[in-house]
Amino acid sequence: MASDITRGRDNPSVTQDDGSYLRTSSERIISNQPQSNSNRNSHLRAQLSVSTEAWNTRNVSPLRPMHGLDFLTGVSTLHIQQTVDISHLTSNIKSENLYTIKIPNGLTLYLASESSTKTQRLLCGVGRAFTMQIHDNTRQSVMLMERRLAAASCCFPCRLQEMQVITPPGNYIGRVQQQWTWVVPFYLVRNVNDEVIYVIEGPSSIDNRNMILGHFKILSSDFLREVGKISHRWEGDVNSFVTAIEFPHCASDPKQKALLLAATFLLEYTYFERAKTSCLRFNCC
Repeated sequence: MASDITRGRDNPSVTQDDGSYLRTSSERIISNQPQSNSNRNSHLRAQLSVSTEAWNTRNVSPLRPMHGLDFLTGVSTLHIQQTVDISHLTSNIKSENLYTIKIPNGLTLYLASESSTKTQRLLCGVGRAFTMQIHDNTRQSVMLMERRLAAASCCFPCRLQEMQVITPPGNYIGRVQQQWTWVVPFYLVRNVNDEVIYVIEGPSSIDNRNMILGHFKILSSDFLREVGKISHRWEGDVNSFVTAIEFPHCASDPKQKALLLAATFLLEYTYFERAKTSCLRFNCC
């Protein structure tokens, strides 16, 4: 009896007299590797496969997964292309705009969708207020752009264009603010502390032909240097107009690029789309 206790309870790894292995209730067979809570729920989040072969990713840590604004790190140029909606072609009321945001090699980085009221789309046209949702390829929110109902004309200096930028879960990161001028459009890009980080200068807004193929300069905060540009041009490869933004080399912070992206959308509605739209409708601006 004493030898059995020694072999079994006190030393469960020994064998019985017939050579068979003695298994006790305290033993556990590990068939699966332990997982953390985040690993157990990993199937709930779609994997985002985005090639970064053509990017400058020296500022991106390989140990941290990329998400949200991280995909703007290392990106020097973005192309914004409007998606054609069939209902827009058959309806008298303009539909909410949809856009794809791509890098130059054609890879889609983000998707943008407008949210606005039918009344403002009917009465105010491109001058309407809207909320622009930016999502990544997994449909997760990246940022929110809010444009108020305002005028872009020099005849209405009391309420000019402005767009605020918010990132999840509700963090305000800055705004784009129009300045009152007679002919040449000016916009200020302000960070979360309301400091001017960039100035955007456009061509003469009198001739619409200047806006169809418009070129806006991104200047330093002191107005002395051109550090980037926003342009609207026809792309024969895709048979469509494309709005392109070339970020300043000094814009290493993804939040600064997000603000410039918001400025690009504001110019798209205020000038580029207005120049392409030819319809008999009352415009607020």
